[in-house]
Order: sequence, then C-alpha cells, then structure tokens
Amino acid sequence: MYRRDTSFEEVVMDKTSQKALSLLREIKSVTFSTSNDGKPSARIIDVMFVEDDGLYFLTARGKSFYRQLKANPSIAVCGMNEQYVSVRLVGDVMFCEDRSVVDKSFDLNPIMNELYPGEKRYILEGIHLYRGKGEVFDLSTEPPARERFSFGGATVNPCGYRITDECTACGICKEACPVNVITEGDVYRIDQAHCLECGSCLEVCPVDAIEPAEGL
Repeated sequence: MYRRDTSFEEVVMDKTSQKALSLLREIKSVTFSTSNDGKPSARIIDVMFVEDDGLYFLTARGKSFYRQLKANPSIAVCGMNEQYVSVRLVGDVMFCEDRSVVDKSFDLNPIMNELYPGEKRYILEGIHLYRGKGEVFDLSTEPPARERFSFGGATVNPCGYRITDECTACGICKEACPVNVITEGDVYRIDQAHCLECGSCLEVCPVDAIEPAEGL
C-alpha cells in the first residue's frame, strides 16, 4: 500500500492549488523543465497522480531528467487544456524511495505496464512535488482570469499590474488597456485578477504611476 512521506511539513492546499494540480492531472502530458548546467531543459512527462500533499510523477534512473533533478531538485511545470485554461507551477521535489509510489502510478495509469512490464517497472522512481507556487490562467473567459496559488510553505506574489497614488487620473492607461480592466477614479485602478500583464499601461503612463507585476 502507498505510504505518504511524513518527513516534511504538512502541506496546506487551498482550493486554487487543488484546482491547479487537478487540471495538470487531467491534461496529464505536460511540460516539465529543469536546469542543465545553467541551461533550460524541457520534456513532456505524464502526471501520474495528485493527492492532497502534492503531485507525483515518474522517471527512469538512467535519464538525464533524473540526474538533473538529483543535482537541483527544483522544477517548472506547464500545461494547457482544450478549453485554453493553463497552469504553470514552479516548486521543489523529493525522490520517493518507497516502490509503492511506482505501483500506485501503474495502477492508475495502466498503459505504463506496456512500456515497463512486470518487475521492469522498478527502473523508475517516484518523484513528489511537495512544495510549489504558480497560477491558473483562463483564456476562455472575457476578460481572461488569473489566479495565483501556493502550497507546502511556498509563497506567491499577487498577480497583475498596480496603479500607485502618483496617478493623475489622466485616463491614458485606460485607453491603452487591451482588455478594458482599468476603472476610473481619483486614482485609477487595475482589476489585477484580469490583467494580462502585457505592460501597455506602463509604457504610456506619463508620470510613472504604474508598477509591473512581480511574477511568481
């Protein structure tokens, strides 16, 4: 039976984090990126399963992917479903010595038995993404919607651009916004949850009253 690792602090998973990891599992085949001697390296990997303590995947010990994670156990994950809802996630991983993670992955993803039949499956190791932060970006809505999340002790920055008190209410930024999410006032306001983070407002502001999004 699969046994969850308890050596790390308990993961706290809010609804947005749960939705994000569930979307990655539904997409299943997503991009996993690592660092390879300071250069980016990406490949498609299947999400094997998701639980309330994070996301699980497999790789073989002979792969460069495995060696890169051993050298630097941090990862970036990105995927988009057919409805144009994307998830991007950066976080930390640990290797699961317990073979039950491999067994559970094969139970939930039977096609794996065709690739690695019988005992041959144990060239694979389970990897647990136990801490992370990211965002869900939904392009199917009008305007698009962005939600940020974190779990396992990670922290994430707020999304969207912000207008400061230096604003003179000239209205130039509102005209420049491609999705019309800037509202008037003594100080104009950007609806950060629907901001594209494109920078159109920043480039035209005559008094430098706009702060860019910080990224994750």
